[in-house]
Amino acid sequence: MSAIGKLLPPSSTQAWEYAIAAGMSDELPVPYAQLMDPYETPAQWLPWLAGHYAVDLWYEDWPEARKREIIAQYAGVSVVYPGEALPELKGSHIGVLRYLSFVDADVIDFISYPARFVMGLSAPSFTPVGHPPFKARYLVKVMLDKPVNAFVLGLSALGHGAVRNVDLTPVRRVKEAMRIAKAPSTEYLVTAAWRRQITFADEILIADGRPIGGFIDRTHI
Repeated sequence: MSAIGKLLPPSSTQAWEYAIAAGMSDELPVPYAQLMDPYETPAQWLPWLAGHYAVDLWYEDWPEARKREIIAQYAGVSVVYPGEALPELKGSHIGVLRYLSFVDADVIDFISYPARFVMGLSAPSFTPVGHPPFKARYLVKVMLDKPVNAFVLGLSALGHGAVRNVDLTPVRRVKEAMRIAKAPSTEYLVTAAWRRQITFADEILIADGRPIGGFIDRTHI
């Protein structure tokens, strides 16, 4: 490429001719490499860069560092996971973990069921009973903040108290992250329950004060 002066004849004086020549020259002062780098581009350019790399998990209230990292992972230039492009991991276990990390969620248990029948390697009598084919179950933990209820003596018990509900935004973001992480043709079902009934298999001691039929936090599927 050449300078503007070498691209135009001496008789060219119109502004649009100079603009066209400037776009074809080496003199255009635009730092393309810096603008396209998720770690170096100015903060105001991050939404544009996210759109350029088709980032489909994005929240404006994220910290700037998180926005830069997810763009870098989509572009395949992450310093944390070099040489890996996050969209290529959709439909995989590692992809679910990677997407959930961006919404502050942790997988605390995971089960992947085998296929019911594999030609030449199995028989109906060896098929695990109750194991659905090609299905994975995830137990995901996410933290919720419950605001303190505004309980004022004389104003609350009869309907004047301000009862503030738990903000379920983290749950909705987990669901969205897992929806994006799955393969397009995969069935996707979500249930929300953080406690389960105690059973004899839990071997809860009577001294703990938790009778059979009570509830404990879920730690496994």
